[in-house]
Amino acid sequence: MPQENNNALTHGTTPNAPASIKPVDIGTWKGKVEPTFKHYYEERYNELVRQYEDLVRDYEINKMCYEASMGFEPIMGQVYHLYKKNDGSSFLSLIEPRYAFWGNHVGSYRLNAQYAWEEYSDGTL
Repeated sequence: MPQENNNALTHGTTPNAPASIKPVDIGTWKGKVEPTFKHYYEERYNELVRQYEDLVRDYEINKMCYEASMGFEPIMGQVYHLYKKNDGSSFLSLIEPRYAFWGNHVGSYRLNAQYAWEEYSDGTL
């Protein structure tokens, strides 16, 4: 069995040997990296909050449109206009707000390929 050369080691081999392993100042290291990881998770959290708010908004739009009365089967890609009557009921119409004389215009929406309603605005309505 080969014998170790203790002089070549970077650490002591006996209890009374001088300390060659020096403690690292972890506090300084943590102080440098903590803002980075906090920023990363704050950004991820904020993005999830934005996604959640968008999801809730999309849900509310779809709930309004699907609960509205309509006298036709909506066609994908077509823009429809949601109106609210004085009695609180709502309905979808093909008539643009500039030509409509009834109810309050709530918004304009388009049915997409997933049968979800998306808010529509082209600036001319």
